[in-house]
Amino acid sequence: PALCPQVLPALGPGAFIGEGELRKVVRPHGARRRRVGQDRRHDFDLDLRPHRRRHHEGHGRRRRGIGGHTRGGGGGGSSARTFGVLSSEVEALRVQTLNGTFGALVEGVHAPLTPAALRCGALGAELRAIWVRFGVLVIRGLQSMTPEDLAAISGHFGILSQDVGAGREHCTLPGVPILRIGNVRDQSGRMISQPAAARGNLLPASGSCQYRPEERLPVWHTDGTFMAVPPAGSALFCRRAPPEGAETCFADMAAAWESLAPEEQASLEELECVCSLAHHDAKISLRVPDYPRLTPEERTANPPRRVPVALDHPSTGRRALYGANSSTCRVLRRGEAVPAEDMDRYDLEGIEHESVSILRALLPRVTSRELTVVWPLVGS
Repeated sequence: PALCPQVLPALGPGAFIGEGELRKVVRPHGARRRRVGQDRRHDFDLDLRPHRRRHHEGHGRRRRGIGGHTRGGGGGGSSARTFGVLSSEVEALRVQTLNGTFGALVEGVHAPLTPAALRCGALGAELRAIWVRFGVLVIRGLQSMTPEDLAAISGHFGILSQDVGAGREHCTLPGVPILRIGNVRDQSGRMISQPAAARGNLLPASGSCQYRPEERLPVWHTDGTFMAVPPAGSALFCRRAPPEGAETCFADMAAAWESLAPEEQASLEELECVCSLAHHDAKISLRVPDYPRLTPEERTANPPRRVPVALDHPSTGRRALYGANSSTCRVLRRGEAVPAEDMDRYDLEGIEHESVSILRALLPRVTSRELTVVWPLVGS
């Protein structure tokens, strides 16, 4: 599961369990993941044909334009976006929201979306606008996607980071900054993918992705908080899925922040997280022996980073919860020092400071059904 503050912070790749492989592109500056309320889905068309502008009002019918969906299902107007040049393969998009104003499934109205069509710059600009608005963007039916397609399409959303993380070179696809995630091995039995952060990280029979404190599952996280330039989002593409399970879950951290009481917000605004890649890998390797760990040289080259618990989205201006990651080893007031001997314990033994419980205590609330989307949707 991933924590997503609408484009910026995101709670990372969820439970990739069973025989499977997932490819991931990382990009500067973060997002998180959520779950679907099927009674809150709305859909509308986004008309991309040149020289046409339309306004539609009223509730309950399909609307054109990204402004067509209104919060809480009220009526409203919208206008179609137009471009002078667009791929002839796709002229209009249908956008189906997944849980209120969080998450969007995007499909072609007149033709299926294809990797070739998605490379189009004008279409990419529209997809980025949808992503900024809804936080999570889902596109289906891209079985012919190549690693080069994934990298090119991801470039619509930001500058691709070349940093996939130290100690993960064996999981990186040749020639592109794409990380293979799963349990795939080569013919010699060598692991060539990054394994999941937990064993048995399956959702319960109810399908709920809400955090279970007693088990510390699912492993909710925002991607890359330990990086010098944290990603704004991650592009995930499923190459092979197990017969059951492997849902990817997203939580809206902007809505989560807005749900907190003012006094709780005020106390969190004073805090920051210490995020260390060495701690991340040491902590996970305690329960997943195959998980890579940093060498002393890699640890030196990847020092701990400090990130705020409350972060403002650079495009929308919305404030969101941030910093929840397996790399988070301590939560403290801004500027407070961490003794070197404590940092050694966090990095080498995978022990986290008791202050991390501040974030863990929030997780059951911020991963509730109202704030989350699970993909694939049940029955879809």
